[in-house]
Amino acid sequence: MALESRRASKLVPSYSLTGDLLSYMRCGLQYRYQNGSALPPSRPVQLWFGEFIHGVMEAAYRLWADKIADFSMDWPCNKTSWDDRKNPDPNRLPHDIGVLGERIELSLANQGKRPRNREVRDAAYRRAQVAVNLVGRYLFPLVTSAEEPINGSRLIPNSTALRADRYELTGVVDVLSHVKVNECPVDNRFRLALHAACADLPQEYEVVVDYKGAHRPNTDSPFWKQGEWQVHTYAWLRNRRDPPVRVVAGILLYVHELSPGTDDILNLKKGLKDGTTDELPDSPDDRARLERWRPGSDPEHLLSLGYRWRRAVRVVPATAAAINLATGEFDRVVHEIESLISEEATDGNIGRVWRPTCEDRDTCEACDFHSFCPKPAGQALARSPSAPLAP
Repeated sequence: MALESRRASKLVPSYSLTGDLLSYMRCGLQYRYQNGSALPPSRPVQLWFGEFIHGVMEAAYRLWADKIADFSMDWPCNKTSWDDRKNPDPNRLPHDIGVLGERIELSLANQGKRPRNREVRDAAYRRAQVAVNLVGRYLFPLVTSAEEPINGSRLIPNSTALRADRYELTGVVDVLSHVKVNECPVDNRFRLALHAACADLPQEYEVVVDYKGAHRPNTDSPFWKQGEWQVHTYAWLRNRRDPPVRVVAGILLYVHELSPGTDDILNLKKGLKDGTTDELPDSPDDRARLERWRPGSDPEHLLSLGYRWRRAVRVVPATAAAINLATGEFDRVVHEIESLISEEATDGNIGRVWRPTCEDRDTCEACDFHSFCPKPAGQALARSPSAPLAP
């Protein structure tokens, strides 16, 4: 009997939704150096803040789920001071946000991720405290699972000349929530936000929630659309498992908006001036305070709680058309990356193949490759890098 010869192994590249696709969309050249060359950022400031908030929220949920603490009273936050971090107070409550945060800090420090300075650390704890006490009491009762890994495979469009014809897409959902309308309190803030944004909700449905350690982007920012595509793609990955009920919406939770800083208020004022913010103040007091506010004034207590909540919670309905658009956009991104990988294999020169595409000045200035980048944010392509300053 003739035996069929063994077929050649087939490559199926794996792409993380956040670690690969959103990173590439932020800057192609930075993505190539950090992911393709395994050169992690030396100062992962933005990464530290986001992972700190995610870690504290997950740890708080575990304590609440284990009935170690509830929301009959606000959870305290007694963090160890910046200069005394090696001597934490051993008498704090187990659900003290200072205790939770310092555990997350230690875990991140073991990965080489640390806050840049005292101010960044203080802001992270302040926002974590507000997020746990304000968001947690409404979100935790709705949580089905936290940090849920999901994955699926998709075809790469126009893949004839590429190394693969399909790819694996992976992600981690911060919170997966199964909502039963008849069991959810009518005054739950998330239920109210979902019913305001989504028409004809069924009696049971799922929602994916993604924490963002950032302010609400204005509608002309690339992060506005990318946030939508992210939760819509999570919805596709979750729904393909054929769960008992379908994901009907995603919620983007912009943590900065709960306790805004100067940059967040400046972003809001710019959006109001340009007409590019979708969430306007509906109270004369909030409008008047925003008009009078100047840099150097207190930003944290400027806005009413109601307006801060509306700015923080963005509900994105997960319609079939929106999901198809989002997954199609990420298919296009994978095709671009795979095409560049093929081109680099032929050309051999990273700089000629991968282009710097970052338009966000903060991201650009924090990048380790900024000093020799041919196109920093806001500058023309092929600029000549200046000579380094003497030490």
